[in-house]
Amino acid sequence: MTLGSLWHLFARETKLWMAGGSVSVLAGVVLGLLAVPAFLAAGTPELGLQLPSLVLSLGGGYAVVFPGLRVARTKVSIYRGWRQHPGSAKALWILSYAVGIIGLVTCILAGGISPSLPGLLVWVFMGPYLALSGWASALLGMAANVRLMTGIVDARDPTPARGPAQ
Repeated sequence: MTLGSLWHLFARETKLWMAGGSVSVLAGVVLGLLAVPAFLAAGTPELGLQLPSLVLSLGGGYAVVFPGLRVARTKVSIYRGWRQHPGSAKALWILSYAVGIIGLVTCILAGGISPSLPGLLVWVFMGPYLALSGWASALLGMAANVRLMTGIVDARDPTPARGPAQ
């Protein structure tokens, strides 16, 4: 299953929320990154950039993650069903964890520069983490739905795809 083939299966409303949330996250990250040099130069937060960055990044991340989690009609096992999942979903899942870890390390290191800097950077990483997690969850969920509807089971996985009533 490819990303394109799964994208067409999403409901129109889900596509709109996820696409709009992704654009919002990107805008929030750009504003957040613009606020960092201003913060370092002045030593105080630039609220004109910082607050819109917070709203766009976190709001957009949640606008992606909630519809993404809602896609699956059945329980999705990330680790047990790893072999069954599409490569694009696995890549996004791993990338989301990488962004989270890089963000954590960056915020810890930024605390040595200024105690207020991690507060500025946290949503620059949190929004993309949420968005990537949402996209990964949506792809994993839709692939599970397709396996459930078609009855396709990976021969290497001993657990068959089952519907909620089985």
